[in-house]
Amino acid sequence: MTKRRAAWLWAAWTLIAGGCTTLAGLDRSYHPAEGAGGAAGATGGPSSASTTGGAGAGGGAADVPADIKLIDDMEDGDAAIEEAGGRVGYWYSYNDGTGTQTPPVYSEETPVGFHPETLTPPRGRSTRAVHTFGSGFTEWGAGVGFALNGPDMGLFPYDASAYAGIVFWARLGDAGAVKTMKVNVSDKVSEPAGGICDESAGEGDPDRCFDHWSTLAHLGPEWAPVVIPFDELTRGGWGAEPTAQAIDLAGLYVIEFRFAQDEDFDVYIDDIGFYR
Repeated sequence: MTKRRAAWLWAAWTLIAGGCTTLAGLDRSYHPAEGAGGAAGATGGPSSASTTGGAGAGGGAADVPADIKLIDDMEDGDAAIEEAGGRVGYWYSYNDGTGTQTPPVYSEETPVGFHPETLTPPRGRSTRAVHTFGSGFTEWGAGVGFALNGPDMGLFPYDASAYAGIVFWARLGDAGAVKTMKVNVSDKVSEPAGGICDESAGEGDPDRCFDHWSTLAHLGPEWAPVVIPFDELTRGGWGAEPTAQAIDLAGLYVIEFRFAQDEDFDVYIDDIGFYR
């Protein structure tokens, strides 16, 4: 997993050097009530659309929350999330090095920047989204993600205790790709920067890192909202402090979208935010 952290640092350094664009915010750019290519709903308001099992606990539907604080709508076309609410972060790819992934992991050998893809056709007013696809991974897999508080090549805790969960829109790019993805949220217990777990610990060590809080999001061929309450996230129990009962919302680090080994994946992700 150290490949993921190294790749993020390379990408962050490149983006910081190149500068970032700050958007106007939720009132202009969040599209919670849009369908595939349809007109946008009331800005920032509730939607009649429902999840397709976004909470990963049996596929129950839930309305899109009304009070959403934008993390990133991808409309500026760069890898930076929106600088608002104390958040500073950048999208990155990560994988185990055995297969192929687009966008590729940033390195000196493959210095390709992470950029949202232009949607054709647009999703209502949304014209860009994160798009990742890949196959052939045989160790632990691949994914994409971003830091919530990662200025100047650092990684610091972000206080999300004011929020109840995260919400985003997603769809498959290829109907034959895997139809679920793991959504990881790291906190002080599971992230090496939290100082609790040991990044060098091997399998079977009780102090292992990366046992993140997670759930499964279900994917379909059409755009659909995915609503993930923080209180429904669970851990595998193999990492540091396995008896921790709930995610530490006062100290979150990264949000990641993960695919396991031996899975062909192809997914679009758009308009991600916290909700109250």
